[in-house]
Amino acid sequence: MNKELCILVCGVGERASAVARRLIGEGYATVLHQERPPRALRRRMCYADAWFDGVAALGGVEARRADRPTEFLCGMQTRQFLPLLLRPFDEVVERWPWDVIISAPDHDGRPARSIANVAELTIGVGSGFVAGADCDLVIATDGLDPGAVLRAGDAPPSRREADRLALDYWDVIAMSEGALAARKTIGERVEAEEILGFIGEEPVRAPVAGRISGLARPDQSSPAGAPIAEIATSDRAPVAGVSDRNKLIARGVSFAVEMEAGGWTPVSIGSR
Repeated sequence: MNKELCILVCGVGERASAVARRLIGEGYATVLHQERPPRALRRRMCYADAWFDGVAALGGVEARRADRPTEFLCGMQTRQFLPLLLRPFDEVVERWPWDVIISAPDHDGRPARSIANVAELTIGVGSGFVAGADCDLVIATDGLDPGAVLRAGDAPPSRREADRLALDYWDVIAMSEGALAARKTIGERVEAEEILGFIGEEPVRAPVAGRISGLARPDQSSPAGAPIAEIATSDRAPVAGVSDRNKLIARGVSFAVEMEAGGWTPVSIGSR
């Protein structure tokens, strides 16, 4: 296994964070990239807060915003933390010879850009990518085999809503535009109709009882109708760390990188 590979993981959401955490744990020089301010509610399950606060931890592994070249190089060389780059994607690609580039958005749907031919190996995570068009390989995120490697075609459509219902996650919707001034924290238990915080002078109440799994950042304004918090009504629904599904996805990415670097052909499922 070639641990000298330089890997860029695009995104700081749950999928990208799980992938990057797995790869650096296996000894690869791994870097995160997020050009625009992320909007993430499940902030204890990803590295999104590092974009704003400079550092965030997930399962004992830190991501640190690399505002200076020395911070970037320190992370690359020591593998003690994940550097997070905020520069434009084209600039990041041009300034460093990446061996592998992985795009892992949390949402499915057509990606904002193709990553084909920008590195020796490119991997798209989720149903928005087409292997052989947008990237070299696609990693399935849904269905019966999350983490499966596809060498042609695209992954099955997302079942996000079904998965959310199965795990009993409830969105809390902003009734007006503004930033959420939360009075609770992620992981806290609340009762139905309990006040989570305020947008201006308007109280934001929990629609159901459960644990808070997500909260919008207080320094980010949200439009009316947007999710600003999330409640998990089931004790089996994770509110922190890496979910079991994202562990499988990260394992699939790691397997694909290892096999391609070793010159082997990964096991693949056909497009459906």
